[in-house]
Amino acid sequence: MKQKIVQKPLFWQVVILIAMSGVFLLPQILGQGMILGSDVVFHFNRFYETSQQIKEGNFQYFLSIYGFQQSARIVNALYGPFFAYFQGLLVLLSPSWFSYQLLANGLLYLLAGFSMFGLLKKLRVNGWLSVGMSILFMATYSVQYWIERQGFSAWGAAVLPLCLIPLIALGEHKRLRPFAVGVSVAVLFQIHVFSSILLVLLYVPFFLRAFFVGTSGEEKRQLVLRLAGAIGIFLLLTANIWLGMLDLYTSNTLIAPFVNRNMQNNTITGTSSYWWTTPYLLPILCALFFCGAIRVWPRLSGGFKLMTAAAAVFFVLSSNAIPWQWLGSLDNGVINLLQFPFRFFVPATILILVGLCLLVPYYRGKPLANPRWFVLVLVLSVGQILIQNTVKMQDWHSDEAAVSLRNHTYLSAESEAQLKEAYFSKDKSLALALYQRSTPDYLPLYQETKKNKYNLYGEEIIEKNDTVAKTVENGKLTLRWQGDQEAWKALPIINYRYTELTLNQQPLTEKDVSLSAIGAVSVQQQAGENVLVVDYDAPWFFDGALWLTIISWLALLIGFISWKTRQLYRRRKVVQALLKESE
Repeated sequence: MKQKIVQKPLFWQVVILIAMSGVFLLPQILGQGMILGSDVVFHFNRFYETSQQIKEGNFQYFLSIYGFQQSARIVNALYGPFFAYFQGLLVLLSPSWFSYQLLANGLLYLLAGFSMFGLLKKLRVNGWLSVGMSILFMATYSVQYWIERQGFSAWGAAVLPLCLIPLIALGEHKRLRPFAVGVSVAVLFQIHVFSSILLVLLYVPFFLRAFFVGTSGEEKRQLVLRLAGAIGIFLLLTANIWLGMLDLYTSNTLIAPFVNRNMQNNTITGTSSYWWTTPYLLPILCALFFCGAIRVWPRLSGGFKLMTAAAAVFFVLSSNAIPWQWLGSLDNGVINLLQFPFRFFVPATILILVGLCLLVPYYRGKPLANPRWFVLVLVLSVGQILIQNTVKMQDWHSDEAAVSLRNHTYLSAESEAQLKEAYFSKDKSLALALYQRSTPDYLPLYQETKKNKYNLYGEEIIEKNDTVAKTVENGKLTLRWQGDQEAWKALPIINYRYTELTLNQQPLTEKDVSLSAIGAVSVQQQAGENVLVVDYDAPWFFDGALWLTIISWLALLIGFISWKTRQLYRRRKVVQALLKESE
């Protein structure tokens, strides 16, 4: 066995990463329970929406016609639409929400592990050390954020190491690869917009160093041209998102996602300290990295020094060393976009883990560089995650409720057992109906109001959702109800500028519709049966932008396969030529 491992190390390294992804899932597989975090309702509704669109063949890019109470609100178009369809496919392939959670969590572990492994291999780190550090990365809260709380930035964090590979050429050879950079930023932008912003922030210092330090005028010109090429590739691959955002934000006043007025609490030194104590030994590793780098600072390359400085900056930004309480009070749009300072700890974590691997050659032969210490750290860290998730499974099966009720949640289950069973049911809409939350993100705001927008959504959409029957016909949301008399009828749907409403086969104009502060619709019903059809008429340029994006990604995939095929063909030719020479 040992001989096989020595002969095929890469194969066994891959096997170990796959196996460890399964090991992390064991508590949930054996415990047969769900992990329901603070964002589970929001994201499960997003992915149920796309899964049903795929299943029924009713594609509606903008409006929610299956999820979010079938309210015709816009969410996915502003939040990783293509990746939402990928997640929807996973939901469709899964017989229940429990199965989906296992499948999604397993894929996240694999993605995070192989992403870090790929980056470390490109940096020429020892293969077995790369495997160990990749497993440790899976155990950090950057990845566990999705497992424990369904925080979507974990998917961005999982891909981030892979997207840092273009920095190697930029740091070592001052060469910017437009294709690699453009695709890397585009991939993250399609998954999680804020993660792509973090990636760009990581690219900036390396680009500035390449541009200003020891480069000629011609080299600077080439860097600028290559940067322009990368931006062009990015724009092609993300046209559906930025054009969609541009249109929606210019034609509507949208309610921003949660604005955090207590940002000082959500730092790694505040109430979110679990970010750097998952695993518990991570603070020690952080200290070892920074102290170890400072000790050999004169011997480090310029690129390594810059990486260390970047890690330090992101580390500080994620802590209360920054006056987040004061910054949060400024009501600044850019700061509000951040929401939680602990998000800066994601790139810091990745850079610190990578940096530890790169420091090993400087301390070879030293006691702390002994592989046994790292194996011990790895075993304890993996063990911590397994114990934590085992405790969560015990909580699931205890007498306590399946979910902890938070503000603005609606629980309509008759018993705890009914809600728990719903997550194992083939009818995935059942759990979404029993456990709802009134999140007003991206709703249109038609008039200023002092009323709580979470409460408004609950009162006008969730609580009134059973007053009409909702179906999807020919890709359009259809509402039916019986009117006792001619009168204004408040309906549980949302109207945007380009929403089209047809009542009893008559198109409605602005004069025919009354809108609440958050865009909930009221129309004049007739006595007897009423039928309202809801559709969305996107601007003329959007369909072209959507197809341009799809074609660009298909061309990218075909080009990559073609390039890999030619590469393999050339290698085979070289091997055949060498064999002939040896004969």
